[in-house]
Amino acid sequence: MRSLFALTVMALILTSCTFYEPEYKGGEKIKLGKLYGKEITFTAGAKVANQNGFAVKVKPSELDLFIEDQYMGKVHLDKKIRVKRKSEEYVEGPFTATLAEGAMFRVLKFVNKSKLEIRLKGKVKAGVWMFGKKFEVNETRIINGSDIKFN
Repeated sequence: MRSLFALTVMALILTSCTFYEPEYKGGEKIKLGKLYGKEITFTAGAKVANQNGFAVKVKPSELDLFIEDQYMGKVHLDKKIRVKRKSEEYVEGPFTATLAEGAMFRVLKFVNKSKLEIRLKGKVKAGVWMFGKKFEVNETRIINGSDIKFN
């Protein structure tokens, strides 16, 4: 009887929790890594605000990448990213981009541009403890060419 009561109280507490999606605040930086055939490794980071009273982990996810409205391939987050509770901080993570057929030739058009429009589309998995949720992402950002660093 005692465990049933504890389970009921725990279920009520967890269902009453409100989950706020972490908010993008800008300040993105991209460091290009290595190129292996059609795969490019890179590290990307940005300032993110987490309004929740608990840390949120963004789990490995895959998104479609578009540059200047041209499909370039898939971007995969390689490792979990943790965003501290009630904070606004710069977070960084390792990514792998798998390029679509002919994407390298399309990228050459953008090499000397000072500003690039980048769009990511797909689903991102985020979680707290054992609870997870998928978020639909369709974000477009303008980044400066100077924010991209080559190793």
